[in-house]
Amino acid sequence: MFDEKLDLTKVKWIVNKYGYPAPYYPLPCVSVSTILSEMIEDPEFDEWVRKMGKEKVDAIMKAAGDRGTAMHAFIEHFVNTYAKTKDVSVSLSFTQIESPKKLIEQKISPEKINEGREMFYKFYYSEYSNKFTDLLSSEYVLYSPSLFYRGKTDVIYKDKLYGLAITDYKTSSDFIKKGSVKEYKYKCQLGGYGAALDELYKHKNVKVNKCSILCVNTKSEMLQEIEIIGTELEEYKEKFKTLAQNYHIRIKEKEQIKNNLNEI
Repeated sequence: MFDEKLDLTKVKWIVNKYGYPAPYYPLPCVSVSTILSEMIEDPEFDEWVRKMGKEKVDAIMKAAGDRGTAMHAFIEHFVNTYAKTKDVSVSLSFTQIESPKKLIEQKISPEKINEGREMFYKFYYSEYSNKFTDLLSSEYVLYSPSLFYRGKTDVIYKDKLYGLAITDYKTSSDFIKKGSVKEYKYKCQLGGYGAALDELYKHKNVKVNKCSILCVNTKSEMLQEIEIIGTELEEYKEKFKTLAQNYHIRIKEKEQIKNNLNEI
């Protein structure tokens, strides 16, 4: 995958554990979201951008992103505290005090902090608020040593039915339609996370058995969980691996074309 001529200007020399000089060469390691956006076409989204205009879409996406950041902060503080204390009142009080502080530091507007708080309350009053009591990690950065991609998942925990599980929180302005490109992308994202965690802890015989996206809807009190387990999860792990491989092949081909043009 990386057998093209090395760009020697990128080589850095470091001292290894024996005190000898050793060359270090950076390899491209892209995010899961980059691979998904580059490798999966979304005609519906493209048409929306064409109709609305890129500038307006960027503003809408920025506002949605800030709202999502706010909701994540409230949920993260609550879930982490509840996993440690098993005390709902303490956890709720902690997130109500600490989350706004963190969000103000991130320059999230008061309006979006309030929207995120309201989204959090939908989570808090749902069946999912005590689902992550056996929490293993939150905001965990994972990567694939063999396929050179990375990502960050919201929670890794032990599910009572399935064992090792991953969940990501999302905000949504509507329910995700079954069979839609968005649902497919979410499942591929989960497959990528699951495959990376499997690979990282292969030596310990660790295997992810459930992955899910938990969508909090702006228009409804009902949360939507998109989950993949069993055979479907294994299929999406393999689907994402193929996407990652093809992404690197495509990038390599683009670089080769660029090099050829520069030589003309």
